Amino acid sequence: MLFILLIVLTLFIPMECPNLKSQEHGDVLNGNFWKDQALHDILPYWTQYAIDHKDGAFITYLDRCWNQIDGTEKYPSMISRQIFSYSVAFLLTGEEKYIEIASDAVDFMLTHAWDKAYGGWFDVLDKKGNPLQTTKSAFIQFYANTGLAMYYFVTHDPEALQYIRKSNEIMESKRWDNTYGGYFNILNRDLSVKSSDKNFCTVVVPISGYLLYLYLATREEKYLRQAERMMNISLRKMQDPESNWILESFDREWNYKTRKNHYEKEVNIGHNIEAVWMFYRLYLLTGKKEYLHSTKITMDKIIKWGFDKDKGEWYHAVKRLNPSIHDNTVYWWIQAYGNMFSLFSYRITNDRKYIEYFRKGATFWNNYFIDKKFGATVLGIYPDGKIKDGKKAGKYKTSYHSMEYSLLTYLYLNFWVNKKPVELYFYISSPGNKRLYPCPIEDTTVKLKQVIINGENWSDFNQEEAFINLPALEKIKMKVILTR
Repeated sequence: MLFILLIVLTLFIPMECPNLKSQEHGDVLNGNFWKDQALHDILPYWTQYAIDHKDGAFITYLDRCWNQIDGTEKYPSMISRQIFSYSVAFLLTGEEKYIEIASDAVDFMLTHAWDKAYGGWFDVLDKKGNPLQTTKSAFIQFYANTGLAMYYFVTHDPEALQYIRKSNEIMESKRWDNTYGGYFNILNRDLSVKSSDKNFCTVVVPISGYLLYLYLATREEKYLRQAERMMNISLRKMQDPESNWILESFDREWNYKTRKNHYEKEVNIGHNIEAVWMFYRLYLLTGKKEYLHSTKITMDKIIKWGFDKDKGEWYHAVKRLNPSIHDNTVYWWIQAYGNMFSLFSYRITNDRKYIEYFRKGATFWNNYFIDKKFGATVLGIYPDGKIKDGKKAGKYKTSYHSMEYSLLTYLYLNFWVNKKPVELYFYISSPGNKRLYPCPIEDTTVKLKQVIINGENWSDFNQEEAFINLPALEKIKMKVILTR
């Protein structure tokens, strides 16, 4: 009887994490630290608890202990963000289990989430994939392409590319405002305009979410030009002439929609980081120095008012005209963006103070956002490090930000700080005689060192321009070594 009682009691004991694998490397300036964190401290928990083995794709809402909470609806944007994560895991390891999970989720997306009558991604699905809301909101549409873009980068799956192209064409032909510029926020199912408002999501998110990854995979200039057009709109229409911050919400004619008594939503530090970071990335691709000059003031304000140099924490938001006032929540995605922004700032300026900013911010991330008790990351904390919101998954949180952070930090540190090569993996079906560009970041100084296809060395590649001429094989499992 006592034995049975002990068994029952163990069912109610909270799960404890094993020793964090990433801590074996210890040094946050070691690129492998972040690769290990992705593969051992982040993704295994999502694999164990978030995959919906009964109805397909992923469970949307999970509390800190990975219990399912709230509703059972599913969002194409969040399914696709998970596809991004598992595609990244394969990119880093070559382990087929990851690409199989991504592929199953892609099948769910293409079968259920795409509107076969009018085109576009449904806003909300039930747990089995039937549409619950048939509107087409900008946030859903743009992030629904995110995972497909990374999946295409890794697999060159033509069907995934086809859906990204169709979705992007709807953006350009139906969502674009020919009178005032920018994308409308919400379309009806038939692609008529439901809400003509504009906001940060309608301008910058398509660039950070998929356009740059799509360009790096395809090298089609139209995607780069589209990204430049939208980022230039962010400067002309969204930058506050009084404070130089990038603001959040606007009406159709780009009149700023103030939010009285809600200073915490007035200037989003994460979004300002994101905007300047996109200009930095465009600068590396185009060499246009005006992208650096035009964002210098905003960049300086971000560092001065958005970052605590002693603690290493990145604030969520500040007051527009009095940025010394900030709110009392630190969010996981902003901390990740801030840390990547520090490394990118080092690449742009060669000023080692940004390495120190990264080290401080990375230590803060590891100390307070990595959930040492239940795995992966918590959603939000107070500035003193206490957990404010420990949820693991929700309408706006998946493994995506943590996995993108791990991938890019691994690459940035190896290429720019430690001058070490990286290994990446691809799994391609029936490519024909196609060219593959294997570098997922915008640095054109990265070179190809070695290519191994199906276990054998492959010599048909351009080392300096870093592209590979693929053989006409039915299946290609490829390992590449990149260096700078």
